[in-house]
Amino acid sequence: MAKNLAPIVMKFGGTSLRDEDCRSYALKCIENYHESGERIVVVVSAMGRKGEPYATDTLVALLRDVGHNINPRELDLVMSVGETLSSAYFSHLLSHNGMPAESFNGRQSGILTDDNAGNAEILDINPARIVEALDNGFIAVVAGFQGVNDKGDIRTLGRGGSDTSAVALASALGAEKVEIFSDVDGIANCDPRQVEGSSYLESISVNQMLAMADEGSRVIHPRAIKASLKTQTPIIAKNTFNDSEGTLIHHDISKKKEVVAIAHRESMVLIEFALEHKAASHVNGVVNIDSKRLLLNDDVYLSDKLAQLEEKLGFYKLSRHWATISVVFNNKVSKKPAELDYAELLDSPDTIIRYLLKEVKVRETLKFLHGRYTS
Repeated sequence: MAKNLAPIVMKFGGTSLRDEDCRSYALKCIENYHESGERIVVVVSAMGRKGEPYATDTLVALLRDVGHNINPRELDLVMSVGETLSSAYFSHLLSHNGMPAESFNGRQSGILTDDNAGNAEILDINPARIVEALDNGFIAVVAGFQGVNDKGDIRTLGRGGSDTSAVALASALGAEKVEIFSDVDGIANCDPRQVEGSSYLESISVNQMLAMADEGSRVIHPRAIKASLKTQTPIIAKNTFNDSEGTLIHHDISKKKEVVAIAHRESMVLIEFALEHKAASHVNGVVNIDSKRLLLNDDVYLSDKLAQLEEKLGFYKLSRHWATISVVFNNKVSKKPAELDYAELLDSPDTIIRYLLKEVKVRETLKFLHGRYTS
């Protein structure tokens, strides 16, 4: 008998599912709740990372090897395969380890999206089949990163889409909390892969986390944070492979403790127009720099987005290997912005200091700003 009708939603990223050893840790995380009688929804990403057989980037490479101008509809279909396979496989694995489970793809989960291939927004969720599975004593294992449009065509949710699936489902189900599992201990005040002295935060407000995500932090996607706002569902970023408490993303606006964290973007393309533009109204994923310049991710969707921009806005200049670094405060900026002779200080909200620079300078700049603002 479950202790609470409100389920717990657990999302596991690709690094938590990449091989048998990693999956054993994920199973243990779930087993702890299962033995307590909790109702559990598990949202899974594709297994592994680029180069591994079932990772999304590996599957996309099958199409890119044929040619780079990929029909977005076909691309979405291929990109959904990794999560679909992962949900079926992990459900089977749970069942064979004494935890009966049922798998669900985006359609079966009741996730309705708009028609924006590669970066779809969730419009509605009817989780009736998931609730039925929970009522029957099963763990529901959901393929993240996907839903269907009103025609039934598969649409993927863009970068961090499995996080968005997890938090949106948690809101629709009235979940107690969402736990986002990865291979890091939570949310750090700077990228620990770049800066050794980075430390993990015990907690962070939802508003500051949203700003961090908007500025490029890859731990949790902005849409996932936004999906928690209506129901104020707590989100905890945790490590699959140890017992660390993780970082709580909370909705308590009364907490005033000063928290400073640094986010960054890399592998960006800088695009300059001769005339003023409103590119964000034409293309998704635009990072506006000023009235004539913008940034886009240098990814599989870039050529399609550039074609859209050229059609709508005309001639442009393009250069690669750009980055942004943002110092994000939970209150107003409390220190004067550092002047860097190789970086441009950009206009930004009063809680953020933002720089534009070449990505070759990212590591040294992160180290400098971390020492200046977080110590």
